[in-house]
Amino acid sequence: MKKLLSVLLSLMLIAVCVPAMAEGRTGTALFPTDENGYPDLGGVTLSIWETWDTSMVDFCKDYNDLKIVQDLANKFNVKFEFRMAPAGQESENFTLMIASSDLPDIIFDGGVANYYAGGTTMAYEDGLAFDYTEYITPENTPNYWAKVMDDPYLNKMALDDNGRNVKLGSRVSGSEESCTCMWGMMVRSDYLEKTGLERPETIEEWDTLLRAFKDIGVKYPLILNKSGYWKSRNAFSSAWNIDARNFYITADGEVKYGPASDEYREYINTIATWYKDGLINPDFTTDTQSDTWAMMCVGEGGALVDHIYGYAANYYRIVEENDPSTALLAVQMPKLNKDDELTHVMVTNRSLENDKTITEASEHKLEAIAFLDALYFDEIEFEMSNGIEGIGYNLNEFGYPVITDIEYSETASDDEKQSMRLYQWETESDSDLDYILTSKYCYGVQPECVKLYVQCGYDRYYNNSNVSFTPDEAEVRADHQTDIETYRDEMMTKFIIGEADIMDDDTWNTYLSTLNSMGLEELTQVYADAYARYLAR
Repeated sequence: MKKLLSVLLSLMLIAVCVPAMAEGRTGTALFPTDENGYPDLGGVTLSIWETWDTSMVDFCKDYNDLKIVQDLANKFNVKFEFRMAPAGQESENFTLMIASSDLPDIIFDGGVANYYAGGTTMAYEDGLAFDYTEYITPENTPNYWAKVMDDPYLNKMALDDNGRNVKLGSRVSGSEESCTCMWGMMVRSDYLEKTGLERPETIEEWDTLLRAFKDIGVKYPLILNKSGYWKSRNAFSSAWNIDARNFYITADGEVKYGPASDEYREYINTIATWYKDGLINPDFTTDTQSDTWAMMCVGEGGALVDHIYGYAANYYRIVEENDPSTALLAVQMPKLNKDDELTHVMVTNRSLENDKTITEASEHKLEAIAFLDALYFDEIEFEMSNGIEGIGYNLNEFGYPVITDIEYSETASDDEKQSMRLYQWETESDSDLDYILTSKYCYGVQPECVKLYVQCGYDRYYNNSNVSFTPDEAEVRADHQTDIETYRDEMMTKFIIGEADIMDDDTWNTYLSTLNSMGLEELTQVYADAYARYLAR
């Protein structure tokens, strides 16, 4: 997200210096454009399938009632026909639409990837998806080209294994400077001071700190919860440079399954030892995020791992703001040895998401291309992300937007609610690190968490959004992955709470054999082949 100041300056320059701006601000070559570079789509109607946020049903018939959509339609000289899939019924609605053969011009919200049998690859093979690759050029799609194709990391994501460009209109999440998932490993500063220790850097120092917390009377030295950020973000398994829940890339470039590795055995044994020694809250498998923040508020926890979104409302405002001595401190992802590099398996938010697919059946394919490209204009993206100024958002002292509570207000009028944002049409999210640090995650420990984790690497993290699977590979995944992951989770819990001993060779070998009998070797080959094709793009 860009500063509004820069957007306003751009618009001021347009107003006072149209000839110079028109030369430097290029619109699509597919259609006539105005002085802003906006395409004139000739008044056509673009039909769009997407998820319907049913919380809007009381004040909107569809997204055409939103002021920002009306403004965009006016700027681009286009109309919209929405085919809304009620939230929770997307799959059924999508299936019925495909069966009817009455297809829209564009399918939003990753509908094809999520709900079409065989995914995006099969959609091209079946003639559902339109291959627009030849039209993706700096002249035809200048905004998409600048935001995605000129970025080497995103460029690889934008292409599939057949060289097709498949990400036009997708949201750019994160950036090279803002590449983390906004979570944190946090410790109570006053408890840390009482122990006389420094913030831990290694697993051994974590062990020492948790035991010191226990010695000074902290009820739960480490608080975990069922939301599982300690698992899904590789909080402690980062020390072994493995993804403890999924596939990852070894230092030698090999694809391996983290939960079947020797490093995983050591990692889980560490967590199991902490649990056995009373260093972790005993109900961590059922405790919610609210439960764990409540424990922190009453002083029962010494450290926790969680998303930093809930910290402001659930701890900072309640405890820390009134008593700074209870402040939480951010801790870097641990290493095994002090002189080790920082982890290479940080889970990154850097991706292209919320895919949009132009259908082969569309009679307005070029209009759809120009429309999706125009969503990447900075001021258009800003409007979609924030709504109408003074109602949907206000500016803070840094010139950044702060979303109001209008969309949740029970007293706001329909007209006010229709001034809200439409985040499904965002084309950029969490890419501006300065915005994140000053205006989004800007309270207490939040900025420090973000700044620490952007130092970590994600070059060995296996990002599923980077790769594409063939129909045969998709079938292998469908046949095996759910069963494997269910067993993985069941055994992880048993290992940690002591119902099974992960250090017992017979138990460990039985665990591995069971994973292989469920198809792990075949599944690993699928992920290895997909990764090899990704590297070859």
